[in-house]
Amino acid sequence: MAEQDKIIDDCWNRIGVWSKGDHECPKLKDVGHCINCAVFSSAGRQLLESEPPAGYLEQWTEFCSAPQEDKNTQAGSIILFRLGDEWLGLETRLLDEVTSMRSVHSVPHRKSSVLKGLVNVRGELQLCVSIGRLLNVTRGEMTGTNVVKGMYERMVVASYNGVRVVFPVSEVRGVYRFDFAEMTEAPATAMNCSVHYLKGMLIWENHHVGVIDQELLFPALQRGIL
Repeated sequence: MAEQDKIIDDCWNRIGVWSKGDHECPKLKDVGHCINCAVFSSAGRQLLESEPPAGYLEQWTEFCSAPQEDKNTQAGSIILFRLGDEWLGLETRLLDEVTSMRSVHSVPHRKSSVLKGLVNVRGELQLCVSIGRLLNVTRGEMTGTNVVKGMYERMVVASYNGVRVVFPVSEVRGVYRFDFAEMTEAPATAMNCSVHYLKGMLIWENHHVGVIDQELLFPALQRGIL
């Protein structure tokens, strides 16, 4: 058994947010999520700073030098997030960063339903928009769970063709990689949101995920802002 396996206790899988039972960790009341906990951060540092196991470099050298199979498939990746009860994805190349929720400052004399206002991201004021309004997704609640409201809320910073926006989401799950062959056409009855802005549909952990078409979304956001 490797040294880090003896030291690191993956409490996040036993009593934290990734446990299959109740989230029993008492620290969750204060930190909200395991990723905000010092125990989780310390475990990550230990793994990164630990010595590789015996034969690790040799195994990866052999793997990387081996000829790659041509499977004639095209792969893509999306940043996976939730709006209300709807799961959506946006190409990862459009993602600038994911940040915590920020105060939104209204813009005087602007009554756009899409433009929420301005937010400060790393010292710069950025346009904050509501893609939920554009996609006709209500804020909703995550059904079937006991999560605390607002616990997972984040802001996503994305840009495309010179248009940079920030939009709040109910939850960010991470990057999801897929083969384009897995994507199907988005039927009008598959989701509550408008399918006009979707390029297709994926299945992730028994959830329907609408893949957003950035070539339709960003021009529509720009029109909604003006």
